[in-house]
Amino acid sequence: MFTSVRSLVPLAIMAAAASSVAATPVKVWARSDVLTTFTSNFTLAAFNTTLPNANLTGAPLVLGSGGAIDGESFQVTSTYAFYPLDEYPSLGLVEGNLRAFLSDGGWFTNATAPLSGNALGWVTSSFYSDPASTAFSAIWIDDTQPYAILAVNGVSNLWSLCPSDAPRAGQNTLYFNATTIPSQSGVSGASPIECYPVKVNMVPV
Repeated sequence: MFTSVRSLVPLAIMAAAASSVAATPVKVWARSDVLTTFTSNFTLAAFNTTLPNANLTGAPLVLGSGGAIDGESFQVTSTYAFYPLDEYPSLGLVEGNLRAFLSDGGWFTNATAPLSGNALGWVTSSFYSDPASTAFSAIWIDDTQPYAILAVNGVSNLWSLCPSDAPRAGQNTLYFNATTIPSQSGVSGASPIECYPVKVNMVPV
């Protein structure tokens, strides 16, 4: 079981974490700073960088289903519109470790640093405590941006949202350094799925 870090990252429970209503932007550092520890909890939102967005925040992101084995479950970062269940209403960034908190403040879930062409995934376990990735950071693009954005290994501009053509329960999932992903339809010879570029806003809660 992971040790609680509520003393390090104050937990603010947001009942409407999956809402598309934009939160009030809070800028607390100079744009040249790169933070590996964020001063407040937050949620993630995918902001389209090539087409208009419905709001200032972007599409709310949640931890979608990614399978399970004995003692561990796995999640992928998906849009709330395609996975309308938010079991982890706030996230934290501590010393480069991206963490997901349950509504009661419980912490059993860490993000894994995605390899090129892979989704931003998470691992949940109350039995094991494998070393968590410390590859994540919060950065500021420039003074025109209302939110810090998420980076992995210092890179913030290679995120994409990739839809699914799976016949059942497809999710619109966040990928790193991917312009297309293989078809999930199960149809032989199906065309790859086109992704679209986003930046990942860190919206304080």
